[in-house]
Amino acid sequence: MYDAIMDQYHRALKRFRAELTETKSSAKLKGLISRNGRHDERLSDVSYDIKIEDDWMDRIEAAIPHLEAAIREDRQFIKSEGNISPIERVRKVSRSSVEHLARHSEMITHVPEEGEDLIPDKLKVYENESNYAVYENRVLYMVICYARDFIDHRYFRINNAWKERSAEMEFSKKVSAPGGAISFELKLSDNTGGFGDDEAQEVGRKIARIEGMSGSLAMLLNMPLMREMALAPMATPPITRTNVLRMDTHFKEVVALYDFLSSYEKDGFTMEKRENRISPFPSEMEEEITELVLTSMYLNFKYGKNAADELEANYQAEEKHREEERRQRFEELYASGGLSAEQVREYLLSIIEDRDDEIEILRRKLAEAERVQAALDEAGIRQKTLEDRVKQVLAEKEAVAGRLAAEKKQEMLRAEGLEKEAAMLKQVQMDQLTRNRYLEARLIGLMEAYGIEKPVKDMTEKEAFLELEKEREAFEQFYTRNWKGAKKKIRKRILWGRK
Repeated sequence: MYDAIMDQYHRALKRFRAELTETKSSAKLKGLISRNGRHDERLSDVSYDIKIEDDWMDRIEAAIPHLEAAIREDRQFIKSEGNISPIERVRKVSRSSVEHLARHSEMITHVPEEGEDLIPDKLKVYENESNYAVYENRVLYMVICYARDFIDHRYFRINNAWKERSAEMEFSKKVSAPGGAISFELKLSDNTGGFGDDEAQEVGRKIARIEGMSGSLAMLLNMPLMREMALAPMATPPITRTNVLRMDTHFKEVVALYDFLSSYEKDGFTMEKRENRISPFPSEMEEEITELVLTSMYLNFKYGKNAADELEANYQAEEKHREEERRQRFEELYASGGLSAEQVREYLLSIIEDRDDEIEILRRKLAEAERVQAALDEAGIRQKTLEDRVKQVLAEKEAVAGRLAAEKKQEMLRAEGLEKEAAMLKQVQMDQLTRNRYLEARLIGLMEAYGIEKPVKDMTEKEAFLELEKEREAFEQFYTRNWKGAKKKIRKRILWGRK
């Protein structure tokens, strides 16, 4: 991208300088500007061709998940320590404490009374302490630190070279011209390294990868286990291959990473420095910066004095004047027969070229208009799509609301039906329970009447007696209901002689 932009500006600057017509006053002013301030001119460019190899980055990135998994295994061993304490300070007695007491009867100085507990004067209390400073964890900490230092060493050199890239230019011009003084200063500092060309972007991506790896290792070293390992003695090479380091999947990768890094003899990158310093500027560059000064003066005049319309009118008038002069000169030469076929061809080509420039301008404007129209059409289509979608969503909302209302009404009717059915079933249940109690009371009465052995169940308990009362009530209801019917029959038979 950077090279393409510079190519465009090189072509444009050559055409720009070719278009400028040298006059006596402009030549004098340019001479004054170019000769002034030569001792203050300075240009420098420092760049690096950096190529970072992927092998070591790929290896470390692949190992980082295993390093984290190894840390999360939380390997430790339990260390048991015992202290003899007065019995009044003992809070918890373990089996080990009792075993120790059995071997040391001197801690018992008095015999308890019969029936009392045996209480020693002292007791050894054991405490279990977790110790994470196992060899494997110390090796893990060592390898992570080694990988961090391996990365930092390369990152420091690459990043310093990357930051050292610069392109600077500085000059100042102070000219005493007729009517007043002209002063111009320019100081340019470009640290982009070339507007992010493909090579620079690739190096930038790899530097970002290195920073990511460094951040991941810093995160691992900040985990609780690794902070504790930082206080323990660090393991030293060579690594002893314990069973864990040989058999555990993640610790195997830890050792493999160490083997790779410790045997890596390359830098992992190459860099070539290019440096160019110029002071004062060469003659061609002096001419070009002189045009830059005059171009700045033009911009100051155009916008400072609001002369854009005037300059454009003068430009159009000059273009017409030049075209008229070319046409008259061509007609005179053509009438006198002084034109060769080649001159006619060149003239026609110049006319065509001018027309081509106008056509190209119109074509660009038309293309821009077409792009704008296409964007408007696309926006209209998107707007129509959104409107249709809004209508569809509103219709779906109304349909869902209607469906929910219908379902809600149906559920209410269903709930009412279930409530009525539950009430009916409850009444049936109560009737059946009353009948059961009546039958139970009648059965008990018959058993009492005929001297049948009473039930084993004790009816004097609270719950059983309450149930007995309910059975009596049910029987009394049955008795009352049947007594009413019996009284009617008695009246008919005795009072009215009816059968």
